[in-house]
Amino acid sequence: MSHAGKLIVIEGPDHVGRTLHSRLLSARLKANGIATHTIGLARSELMGAIVKSRTADIHQLNWRTRSLLYATDLHDQIKHEAEPLLAAGFVVIADRYSLTPRIREQVRGGDGDWIDSLYSDTPEPDALIVLHAGPRRLLNRIMFGEELEALNHFEAGMDLALSTSITSSFLQYQKILRQEFQEAGKKAGAVLIPTRHTVQDVHDRIWESVSPVVEHMLQPIGEN
Repeated sequence: MSHAGKLIVIEGPDHVGRTLHSRLLSARLKANGIATHTIGLARSELMGAIVKSRTADIHQLNWRTRSLLYATDLHDQIKHEAEPLLAAGFVVIADRYSLTPRIREQVRGGDGDWIDSLYSDTPEPDALIVLHAGPRRLLNRIMFGEELEALNHFEAGMDLALSTSITSSFLQYQKILRQEFQEAGKKAGAVLIPTRHTVQDVHDRIWESVSPVVEHMLQPIGEN
């Protein structure tokens, strides 16, 4: 489906910096005269509040049910937010899209092709970026940025019985996720960007990937 706007997707695991860089990208686009809007997992008016408030319960469900819940959430945002705004010429930034729910469930034995079919009629990204970082770097961000108690059972992959230690399980689980994101990203033609460098360096790499897509939309910034 053709549209006047552009869809920019930023994918990657928790704590890799997706939300921060989605916000920085939006601010830079707005500074260049481009209207933006951000969507993401568990943000729809229909399902967002339910998913966020019942996260622990949802993680107890089977992979197929979880996949349907997240697909419903994203489709609601696409229908009522993304598609109208893309048609109006906005740049829509997706802080996670269809790759994350598929990878999360695929590593838990889910059927990746079946999950992909749930998103077969969603708009294709005009730019797909996958952020990645080593498991220990992600763990350090949790330990020094929040509290270790913030690490949840599902995020640590404890349901996969990788280890009885939540930190050891997290490291092993994130190693698996990183490999899956990189493989899926390469297959989808994504730009893979490590986040071990400074925030500015990572943002510059993202901008290098996005600017050719939105070049015709940029408004010149006049000198004072």
